[in-house]
Amino acid sequence: MSFGVHPLVLAAAIGILLAIVAAVIFYFTRHIGTRIVMMILVLVFLFPAGYLFTALHPELVDGRFRTYKNFYQDIQVGMTREQVLAAMERRYPKDGPRKRPKIMGDTPEALGFFMDPETSREPNCEGIFLQFESGRVTKKQYSAD
Repeated sequence: MSFGVHPLVLAAAIGILLAIVAAVIFYFTRHIGTRIVMMILVLVFLFPAGYLFTALHPELVDGRFRTYKNFYQDIQVGMTREQVLAAMERRYPKDGPRKRPKIMGDTPEALGFFMDPETSREPNCEGIFLQFESGRVTKKQYSAD
């Protein structure tokens, strides 16, 4: 089994290093043409890192993730099942712009939610898993896609 570095992570790291070199050259040079070229290179070299950052933080560009993660933050240890469902109702009103998460594994000891992918096919596996004791949340877990 291999535990190598993903190529996108490697490209982002190399891009950041090259961007730093280009920024240093930009700083020390006085020729306007070289400065313009170095500024363009900084932007080009930072693109893989920006892409990776966006991929790791989809809530920055996708409202589905923002709403779902806010719903997760609303859930607190000690809440009852009714309070959790009321929190879902606040974040996902029936006439709201977002489709409600699908409820899975609804038992007295556990409750799970899966984010609705809405019009997109992916991602469809973001999950919130709650454990209950005596009718109250004792543990919550967020599972990313």
